[in-house]
Amino acid sequence: MKQKFLIIFALIFLLITLIGLNAASYVQKEKIPDSEIEPNRSTYNTGPTGTRAFYELLAETGRKVKRFQAPFPAGGRFDAGEFSTFVIIGRTRREIDADEITHILDWVSAGGTLVVIDREPPAELISTTANWSVFQELSKNAILNIDPSNQKQMIGETEAVKPILPTILTNNVNAVQPSQFASSIKISRLYNTEAESDEDDEFDKENNSQPPPPIANEESQQNSGIGSGEGTNGNDETFAAPTPLANADEYSQMSLVAPVIHLADKKTNLLVDFPFGAGQIIYLSDPYIVSNGGINLIDNAQLGINIVNSRGGIIAFDEYHQGFGNNENRLLEYFSGTPVIPIFLQIFLVIGLIFYSQSRRFARSLPADEPNRLSKLEYVSAMAQLQRQTKAYDLAIENIYKEFRRRVSRLVGVDNKMTSDKDLAKKIAERTKYDANELEELLFKCKDIMHGEPTKKKEIVNLISKLREIEEVLGLRRGKKRNS
Repeated sequence: MKQKFLIIFALIFLLITLIGLNAASYVQKEKIPDSEIEPNRSTYNTGPTGTRAFYELLAETGRKVKRFQAPFPAGGRFDAGEFSTFVIIGRTRREIDADEITHILDWVSAGGTLVVIDREPPAELISTTANWSVFQELSKNAILNIDPSNQKQMIGETEAVKPILPTILTNNVNAVQPSQFASSIKISRLYNTEAESDEDDEFDKENNSQPPPPIANEESQQNSGIGSGEGTNGNDETFAAPTPLANADEYSQMSLVAPVIHLADKKTNLLVDFPFGAGQIIYLSDPYIVSNGGINLIDNAQLGINIVNSRGGIIAFDEYHQGFGNNENRLLEYFSGTPVIPIFLQIFLVIGLIFYSQSRRFARSLPADEPNRLSKLEYVSAMAQLQRQTKAYDLAIENIYKEFRRRVSRLVGVDNKMTSDKDLAKKIAERTKYDANELEELLFKCKDIMHGEPTKKKEIVNLISKLREIEEVLGLRRGKKRNS
């Protein structure tokens, strides 16, 4: 017991030492403040680059909002009961891979509405099935040393942008204040020479007039964002127009729809929506407008509500790619960065080593235990074993009969040596239901075997059983007396 106590005490001391060492070596990580270089656009983030205020505003004004924390479902099936608008804000912490983009666009093509709020989103997310290309031109303003919580630094000398069209996206919006880092959205039409020529001929025959001349001012093309199929992304890289549509009927049908610019000034197109299949993509080029740091400026909040609630129904915010997936372990996430996790891992390791050591031997085998030679019944056990092997049944009956006769004589009050078997049998019969003659015959039989009469093991067992039965009836119980 003392040895086990020492082992238990040593284990407790080891665990306390491990906990102490982990606590002493723990250095609390300094929380990295939000910055526009590495923004966190999650609806859980309450910092200046987060969108918690925007999410809470939608929820408290009666809009149906949810946080989507799973990979986008495959299949492209649009279900307004699940959500009708999917919102992706800013550069996500988890990259949206090609398969996920395909699933999202399939869903939009089936009738959903995708809202993209970012300065430089993936090019595939802002594509359209119309005969136009959409791309962005990044701002040349430096983001370094800019405090996102300081509105003056974020805005700089950027003027407010006003709506250019009275649309559902600009309803009740007089002006919007973007940051100085807002991208400018560019759109360009894709031309099909044969289809355009056929359309121009039909137009001339029906209206007897010439088609409108092309825009001659190159500078005005750049400012409006409309070009001939090529554009720049701010780094002087040229975007080539996608391959023109080969089918003239398909081209004629798709040329009937085009992206719509809702907010723009002389240099910047801020908000555009365009079709994708049976659905719609809305692209806002500055997440600062809906961020915690800029949503309270002018009509930024109203614009944010309009663009995500234009379709109605349930609005789903992408939190899976912001790092808040359902497959994340919330318990480990809660204790992340603390010494609790290493402490538990070390405790489990120690417990595992204990179980491993108990199930294995780490030394040579021990000899078998020696039998106890000090047992009080050793003589009796040895004599019984000897009599069994030599078949000395007379000795066995002699030991048991003599003890039986002595105890019975004492009970009935007669002298064991002087009383005959007949008289002893009568005394026993008076106290029991047994017949005196049968008892006398039993006693004589035992004496005959003691004196050498041949017998067998079965007969010996029957005689001894009869003697034990008589003892039981007379109350000659073996062992300690019970207290009455």
